[in-house]
Amino acid sequence: MRAVLTEEQEMLKATASRIAESATVTQPNDLARLDRKATWQALAATGLLGMRVRDEDGAPLTSVVEVMLVAQGLAGAMAPTPFVGVCLAADLLARAGAPQAWLDDIAEGRARCSILLSPGLDGLANTDALAGAICIDAEGAAYGLALTAERRVARIDLAGAIALEGVDLTRPLGALAPAAAKPEMVGEPLSEADIQSWTALALTLVCADIVGVLQTGLRRLVDYTKTRIQYGVPIGSFQAVQHMCAEMLVETEAAASTTNYAAWAVDALDADAGLLAARTAKAYCAPVAQQVGEMLMQGYGGIGQVWEHEAHLRNRRAMFDRKIFGDEAHQLLAIADARLGRA
Repeated sequence: MRAVLTEEQEMLKATASRIAESATVTQPNDLARLDRKATWQALAATGLLGMRVRDEDGAPLTSVVEVMLVAQGLAGAMAPTPFVGVCLAADLLARAGAPQAWLDDIAEGRARCSILLSPGLDGLANTDALAGAICIDAEGAAYGLALTAERRVARIDLAGAIALEGVDLTRPLGALAPAAAKPEMVGEPLSEADIQSWTALALTLVCADIVGVLQTGLRRLVDYTKTRIQYGVPIGSFQAVQHMCAEMLVETEAAASTTNYAAWAVDALDADAGLLAARTAKAYCAPVAQQVGEMLMQGYGGIGQVWEHEAHLRNRRAMFDRKIFGDEAHQLLAIADARLGRA
């Protein structure tokens, strides 16, 4: 495993950051002001929506490490774009052998597709129990993907889907309408390795979102402590504030390290080993999302508790990421099952 990014990956990271800057959210009012369509077109124009589309040999066009970098950049800016959901949908469709035209439409920004999660948000929805299924990153999505008991991908029309008010204000949710269309089967059944690799990808991207939200949030908080004057001195000179920021840094950087390893492992290791690395990352990142997210609000003092400030937006997004595809308890139980050889 390389411990540093390549020159190409650094360029990709810079490109994602530039796009994210145009969609930065620093207060709730920004969510209505931003031109989300322009941001999405920029992602499509730079090829970032087609990162998990396959080449002629069936291999993804880019590594999970590179997708992780883009997800982190967008999360750091709190960009209200459904990148993770669309990326996961494209990868799942590609694994199932969906028509190339569908994948081209997603990669070029002409169509959006997302994924349906079970009511507990801990995994892909099953077509036998779609009642209460939740579509994450639902903004603009025409279809949601679920899985059958036979491991076939099912595409479900989201026409008439019910908009839900979620804790994360930057990423809309949707619920299937009671009279949702019958699921449309896509391609061939997935192998167990496909399911494991896709789940590992999903967990890794959620961890990347957590890391992006917290790293940028901490950096902005540190900048604030240098300019906020109390008792005639910057609050950053207070030992209590320094210790808080130091603890947040340790936790956030550790979360970044586990996420980086998981991103590498998804491509470099066997499917079961990659999934173990991704579950380990989520088991660590999930409680960090709550702990550091809450400390971000505390670090700003009274101003961090008001609606107009960004602190609660970051905390909300991190807390929602904690639940997607299962929190730390869910992951630790799954890791125990894998170690003990239980199905």
